[in-house]
Amino acid sequence: MRSEMFDHLKYLSSLFLPLCVLLFLFTGPHDALVALAWTIPLWLLIVLDWFSPKVNLTRKKKRVVAGFYDAILYTLTFLQFLNIALLLNYASHLQWGSVAEISNAIINLIVLRILVGTTSGSSALIVAHELIHRRQRHQQILGRLLLYTVCYEHFVIAHLQGHHLNVATPNDIATAKLNEGFKAYWQRVTLGHFKYAWNFERQRLGLEHTPIYHYKMLANSVLRGLLVEVTLVLLIVVNFGWAAGFIFLYQALAGVRLLETINYYQHWGLEQGKADKTLAWVNQSSLSDYALVGLTNHIGHHQQSYRPFQQISYSAQGPTMPRGYLVTNLWVKLHNQSFRRVSAEILDNYLHQMRV
Repeated sequence: MRSEMFDHLKYLSSLFLPLCVLLFLFTGPHDALVALAWTIPLWLLIVLDWFSPKVNLTRKKKRVVAGFYDAILYTLTFLQFLNIALLLNYASHLQWGSVAEISNAIINLIVLRILVGTTSGSSALIVAHELIHRRQRHQQILGRLLLYTVCYEHFVIAHLQGHHLNVATPNDIATAKLNEGFKAYWQRVTLGHFKYAWNFERQRLGLEHTPIYHYKMLANSVLRGLLVEVTLVLLIVVNFGWAAGFIFLYQALAGVRLLETINYYQHWGLEQGKADKTLAWVNQSSLSDYALVGLTNHIGHHQQSYRPFQQISYSAQGPTMPRGYLVTNLWVKLHNQSFRRVSAEILDNYLHQMRV
């Protein structure tokens, strides 16, 4: 019983970075060197992920208490909204009068992008990913509100109506092709997700040939979401200034890029995966599992996407990633060629064993 309770408490690690960012924003603006020092908690998490012990498969079979897990999701949601508000206030107080002030402000903006962009990729997008799958209406709405903080509300349709129906097939936009580089994937998927969601809504409403300015197009949820996001950015610029508007969009871009990086390596090279019953890559990093509130159990999620995380059985039916999510995220971006080479070898060995 104590062991199971301790496992539950490990999910509190997901609050570590958002709380650090909260303190950074609340006590700022900072001098340049102090601001850079505040990135240490993020680098510490990445180092810990490198040396993280593997997931204990016997313990993974135990179910997380639903109320405890939901409380973490709601806390992360609250922290995301609070951090975005503090981000805007922080940016509005940056000084641009002299060369020294401009240099300091630019460094602060870079740190804001790193820290808030990373937490937006987790506290916003990962939590939203969980909530939009829920059947309760209020949780779905909360998930959409989180997506507005990164200007990615159309992800709801692209993910639920596209990715989950076509995962690990050539028809899935979010499944990276064998040997596809991240740069090409990023360029393809960002525009591809929006186009898919837009066309899906037009077909659903029977408005394929209706011009965008027609009043009937207001029933298109992608258009409504886009209007909300544009209005939000305009309100931010008017009330907090151009720097706040810039960093809001910059952190949104960083958060979305983090999400799509995860999508990239979760399904890399598995476009024919369903033929081998391989939906995603397996990750055994315990720190990634707990710090990202169970996102690493991605195969089980695709097998039982209609169920909340705490009810999904862990699945190891797939090739195994050599490192955790936090390390792999950097690896994909900094040395994509070596990532693809190592992953191709692991995938080839896995498929060979499956066919023997």
